[in-house]
Amino acid sequence: METSRGTLTRCPDSALAKRFAVTDPEAMDTMSMLNDNGDGIFLVHNIDCDPSCFQMILSWLRFGVVPKLPEDVDHRILVEAAKQFGLEDLEQELATQSEADNPHPLEKGAMTDWLRLNVGGTIFETSRTTLTSDPDSILSRMFEPNSNLPPATVTKGGAYLIDACPRGFEVVLNYLRYRSLVLGPDTKATDVLPVADYFGLQELRVLLERHQEKEAEERLKMTSCIEESVEKLEAVLQCVECEVSALNEKLEDLKIEMSSVATGVEDLWRIKCELANISQVLSNGVERVK
Repeated sequence: METSRGTLTRCPDSALAKRFAVTDPEAMDTMSMLNDNGDGIFLVHNIDCDPSCFQMILSWLRFGVVPKLPEDVDHRILVEAAKQFGLEDLEQELATQSEADNPHPLEKGAMTDWLRLNVGGTIFETSRTTLTSDPDSILSRMFEPNSNLPPATVTKGGAYLIDACPRGFEVVLNYLRYRSLVLGPDTKATDVLPVADYFGLQELRVLLERHQEKEAEERLKMTSCIEESVEKLEAVLQCVECEVSALNEKLEDLKIEMSSVATGVEDLWRIKCELANISQVLSNGVERVK
């Protein structure tokens, strides 16, 4: 590109103007060489900037008007270039132009718009604010407006396709909403950890690890309680066994005593029978004597 020093120094307080304000070629650290094109001596400077954006900057410096940006010029890169060269007036004009081009931010990916997600075949609905509430996460990078990491393919129904476990993603979504761990009855912390790692949710991982530690402590307490109960039950069973053995011995003694009593009754019955026979014989003898 070729331009005059007057154009480059149009804004005297800018970094760009200060860069080219030096008249001594030897003092210019940006000068790479001196060339003679036949029409005279000119300076060649190396400038690290997107050529299309720098062309827009030159046009603004020349005419004081921000031209309509062509399709190959990214508005964000142009703003950053203006910041780099300290062109504050150009920054403000670009910001005003952006607001004029997008008067309804909700229609162009604002933070409050409602999104549909197809996660492993399950449909979720949430706001962009929720998905970007953790600025260090992959989800935030995917769904921030003008992000350089756009989300996955959008279906015909307008849902973003995300290849992840629905049960784990439900926990992730509730964490982003409430900043607390909400596990379903059939969801374990081990099921959610890979999903949290995949989306770069470090705070959620910490909550899941604490939950696992708490579960391990509860399991240990339960195991100790069961072992203690088993020991007590064994002691009770031993006492019952001793009591039953003593009872069996008493029953044996009672059985022997009852057998002795039964034998005595039989003897008395036989004696009674013999006495009856003797009485009958005596009676018969008396009758005969008569």
